[in-house]
Amino acid sequence: MHPALHKNGLAALIAAGCLGLATPALAAEHAHHHAPDAHAAAPALKPGQKWATDDTLRRGMDSIRQTMSPRQEAIDKGRLGSRDYQQMGAAVHKSIVEVVSQCKLPKDADSALHSIVLGDLVQGAELMQKSPKVDTQRAAALGVLQALRNYGEYFQHPGWSLGPAPGR
Repeated sequence: MHPALHKNGLAALIAAGCLGLATPALAAEHAHHHAPDAHAAAPALKPGQKWATDDTLRRGMDSIRQTMSPRQEAIDKGRLGSRDYQQMGAAVHKSIVEVVSQCKLPKDADSALHSIVLGDLVQGAELMQKSPKVDTQRAAALGVLQALRNYGEYFQHPGWSLGPAPGR
């Protein structure tokens, strides 16, 4: 694992620059397991198909779901405070670091994970932890929930269920 991720996690990445740089940094850390073009745009799936997953990814995504799912209604209704979002963001961050450091997906599935799910999770975790505005933290949490829905729609994960987006 890259020393910055091991010692300080995303905090080092956040301190180093803007939010937009964190996703490529995590992608680069993950890319050492794959070919240089591993994170190109993911190829399209045939109708009804989903991308492959591995145990590491499923465990990490289950952990993120367990953090976020029980709080969906409170997030939707704006009932959480800044500390709640910070704690959720820290838990999501921890799971992301574990997935990125240990996941061994096939090239196409890995590219899809990064382009469909991981970027939104990273950005959401960062904003929940670091934004001084509760409204921004809430929006980030809603983004993480949507990333979890996207994961369930596009990736093979037996028993995956998050529930519909609020208002549906």
